[in-house]
Formats: sequence, C-alpha cells, structure tokens
Amino acid sequence: MSIELKIRHELGEVVVKSAYKVDSARLKTMIRSTLDEYQDEALIPASVVRREIRERIGDYHGTPGYYLRIYRHRADLTQAALAKKAEIRQAHLSEMENNKRPIGKGSARKLGKLLKFDYRKLL
Repeated sequence: MSIELKIRHELGEVVVKSAYKVDSARLKTMIRSTLDEYQDEALIPASVVRREIRERIGDYHGTPGYYLRIYRHRADLTQAALAKKAEIRQAHLSEMENNKRPIGKGSARKLGKLLKFDYRKLL
C-alpha cells in the first residue's frame, strides 16, 4: 500500500511517498515543524562572514597561499601527500602556502589540476 502525502508550506510544496503505512498527521507535523525551524534560522550575510575571517586571519586571507591551503584541505591531503603528487618538495609547498615563495604559472596549473580548481586563484 503506497501512501503519498502533500504538504504545503511557505518554502514550497513537499511530497512524501511511502511504501509503508505511516501516521500521516504526525509526519506532516514533523515536516512542517522542521521547515518552520529552517525558515526561522538567522541568515548571516556573506559580507559579515568575510569581515570576521579577515579579522581572524588578517592579511593572509585571500592570498594565493590561503587558497592553496584551502583547496588542499578540501582534497583531504597533507602537504607531504600533495607535494609527492605534484612532484615538488614539501618544504616548497609549505613556503607557497605561507606566501614565502611565489607560485609560478606551471606549478599553479599542476596544483589546480591535482586539486580540481581554477589555477588562476593562485596567480
């Protein structure tokens, strides 16, 4: 026995299809409550988030080294692992992340390809 529930909310319409018997009134209440909580969440503007990051990190924010570190972390790689894949010394990678060594176009392309992002962020 298939059940289909339709719930209308300010955020949109929700359709739930269940192959099992469910307490439809309870399920509707739970979904509406969840949507209400989501709607009541305080949204933080991106400008506020950027300002807080700048205050916390300082001038390092938005630099090529900052982006390299962010993308390396996103790929869940250590400096040593990325250096091995990119065929560069780990010490050089560390210096690049700390903005002590410039990132050349060739290295940026290689790192961008390995970490799957637009290499121009590093230039």
